[in-house]
Amino acid sequence: MMELDLDDFTTAVAARGAQWQAAGVQWQLHYGPTCSKSSAWVECTTARHLAQLIVWTSGEADLEVGDISTGAITITRYEMSNAAELTACFDTLTQWLTDPTPPA
Repeated sequence: MMELDLDDFTTAVAARGAQWQAAGVQWQLHYGPTCSKSSAWVECTTARHLAQLIVWTSGEADLEVGDISTGAITITRYEMSNAAELTACFDTLTQWLTDPTPPA
């Protein structure tokens, strides 16, 4: 696993923010307390989905996506070893939020 800099996560959220807003996604960035395994997360809302991507400085991440109409929740756990894997997390989140046929 990689040691994740939460500033990199913040930069990635900001880079996606305009795309999300243009697609009608409301989002908000949060930070947990500073500790041995600090975290940050982004919460996103669309007419169809509620989603949260949380990352820890340890390189772990959880993507939780709820389907508003069915109540179904999909949880994907990541153990990142490089920055490209963080990008992949954001790609998956963005697909859930903006694609009419999100990942299975």
